[in-house]
Amino acid sequence: MKTFLQSVVIGAASLSCFTVFGQVAHVGGPVSFSTKQPLTVPKDINQMPSFDLVTVQEVNAINAANKVGPFMFGFEHATDLTLNNSGQWTTLPSGDRVWRIRIQSVGALSLNFVFNDFYLPTGGHIHLYSPDKTFLLGAYTAENNNINNMLGTEFVKGDDAIIEYFEPKESIGQGRLYIGMVVHGYIDVNGWYPEKVNESGACNMDVMCPDGAPWANEIRSVARITVGGGLCTGSLVNNTAQDGTPYFLTANHCQPQNMGSAVFRFNFNSTICGSQSSANSVAPSTNNSINGSVLRARKTDSDFGLVQLNSTPPANYNVYYAGWDNSGAIPQTAVGIHHPSGDVKKISFDDDVVQSSQSMGSIPNAEWRIEAWERNTTTEGGSSGSGLWDQNHRIVGQLWGGAAQCGNSVNDYYGKFSLSWTGNGATTSAQRLRDWLDPSNSGATTLDGWDPNTPAYALDAQLQSITSPTGTYCNNVVMGEVVVKNNGTDPITAMALTYNVNGATNQTYNWSGNLLAGTSTTITFPSFFGPTTSGAHTFNCTITSANGVADENSANDALNVSYTSIPNSMPMALNLSLDCYGSETSWQIRPQGSSTVLFQNAGAYPGTEATPVAGGTQVTENFCLSNGCYTLVMNDSYGDGMGGSQWQGCTIDGSYNIKDQFGNTFVQSTVADFGTTISHNFCISTVGIDETENAYVLNVYPNPTEDILYINLSYGEIAQNLSIELLDIRGARVSQINQENVLAHYSTMLDLNELPQGVYFIRITADHFQTVRKVVKK
Repeated sequence: MKTFLQSVVIGAASLSCFTVFGQVAHVGGPVSFSTKQPLTVPKDINQMPSFDLVTVQEVNAINAANKVGPFMFGFEHATDLTLNNSGQWTTLPSGDRVWRIRIQSVGALSLNFVFNDFYLPTGGHIHLYSPDKTFLLGAYTAENNNINNMLGTEFVKGDDAIIEYFEPKESIGQGRLYIGMVVHGYIDVNGWYPEKVNESGACNMDVMCPDGAPWANEIRSVARITVGGGLCTGSLVNNTAQDGTPYFLTANHCQPQNMGSAVFRFNFNSTICGSQSSANSVAPSTNNSINGSVLRARKTDSDFGLVQLNSTPPANYNVYYAGWDNSGAIPQTAVGIHHPSGDVKKISFDDDVVQSSQSMGSIPNAEWRIEAWERNTTTEGGSSGSGLWDQNHRIVGQLWGGAAQCGNSVNDYYGKFSLSWTGNGATTSAQRLRDWLDPSNSGATTLDGWDPNTPAYALDAQLQSITSPTGTYCNNVVMGEVVVKNNGTDPITAMALTYNVNGATNQTYNWSGNLLAGTSTTITFPSFFGPTTSGAHTFNCTITSANGVADENSANDALNVSYTSIPNSMPMALNLSLDCYGSETSWQIRPQGSSTVLFQNAGAYPGTEATPVAGGTQVTENFCLSNGCYTLVMNDSYGDGMGGSQWQGCTIDGSYNIKDQFGNTFVQSTVADFGTTISHNFCISTVGIDETENAYVLNVYPNPTEDILYINLSYGEIAQNLSIELLDIRGARVSQINQENVLAHYSTMLDLNELPQGVYFIRITADHFQTVRKVVKK
């Protein structure tokens, strides 16, 4: 069903298509590469200051040996670079703009950046590249906007980089970029250079080795975390709803509170077993990254941090959500999967019973102690926050610290998952895992891992979305429409669903069909009458059974959605044809004689004095009005109304009108240059049009009706070319009767028996009159 209170804007800008790939989008590369007059490399260089690299590395080596804090691969330069105080703007012939800034930190093996303020408008995009254009990263787009308004980037190879921001003319001034950190990478954590320096120890085992094969699922849950100039490890974890919420477990000392700009890189693996040998070294196989997260919980007692990634890893990342055990049962064996020194993913084995310990903190028995790693494996700095799995393939802790390294693979300590579960008696969700990983408070002590690509249940009907009602309706007819997906392995041939508004009496719908595993179907319920009060309402829907029995996974069976209804009102449209300076135009609709604003434009329209829209812009604003009289107030902040043609560079004047859904006009602009403001009074009635003075009698009954609708028309003369149309709530014609030379008295009937319940309109048109009646099908 069409909803109202929507704005449709058609501007003069051309549209471009792009394909999203993970966290970056392909939008055709940097604009400066393809303009008719290619932009030269910026000459002004923002040079980062020198620093004492030797001292920095000495301090970081001590911290890394004890796994204290993130493993530092780069020096963090604090900066204050914005669109307004740095770089250079170039306005293209199209009116679009490009901002570029060149940043250099001499001797860096890589550069990465943190935007402490990040917001891109639709159509805007950012690329990062080397001045010689041999290395290109991006694009980052509006898809990367997030609740933190922050962004951390991946790495640019080398010590010199250009950041380029493209801003379309329709969005001039809307973008926000504040570069608060430039990271000088002094360790080759991406394996870009032939000489292997400062990589992880040779004893570390690649996850691609045969010993890692039984842990293939858990390996897919692990990601490397980049936070500014530091690196840690963490794991996606499952929750009892098994709904794919991207919760990510790491260590508190990895600073999860600062991971709003973190980069989470999955599948950073070698393609072979033995990548530590320079002869067999290969580049990592993927670049599957998620940008940013929101802190959910953390506590020092067990050194845990839980964040929720800003977006769900897409299907092509092939991730896995790790299972867990919060019981505190002693692991009989243990496995760690991690990124030592930020290197490609490694796996470590403890084939003995794990010990309970108190070594890292002040809470007794808060840690699991790995007395010694077997199979010539270990962990290092950068492994911090990585999961520890028991013999049942469930996480029981995350790496807190320890002295293990190649040649001395002893005494690593993991904060216990069981202590993190309760937060050691914490009373708030911000200090424990329980609230996030068991949202239904089921009391589960163990949970297996979940593969989003493999059904976990034989019978699992998921209520995926509610597509109707949504938005605002000019009546109280509720038309429910939902999408159901089969997340299980068995076909679903029958479902029972209940639905209601505002928790009122449930209505039941029985569906039948053949919904195969992994497929979805749309279910439309019979329409019904909702609350007669105007305002916001809540539509609730629940799957109560599948194949005649209870659904095995009830956690995804219920949804609700809010919508607004304004009963006994008419859909109306304000159609604007703007001049070149649309940002100057605003409007309000008020009850006649009142200052109360019912509707107004939500924001500025395209076109300013500095950047006019040459072809103007067409805008349709939709709203609902009940019977009564109203005032349309048009305003212009410049004082010349919508008269644009008198100004250089603009050849058009603007205009406006108000029409109902049948095309009847209530307001029509009469002059373009109306100055600062102009008002128009208009009235609407049930029929939605201005009726003629001709005398006639029209009876439409019964109303409401369940099937047959009778129409009797008495008119003072013979009606030429009589037309009777039945229209749905959107104004679309359902049926039509045409008659010529109809006598003064005319009767007919319409069969509504096969039509869905809802509101309809009867529009009767003849030579000298037109009228509309609202009817209801029960």
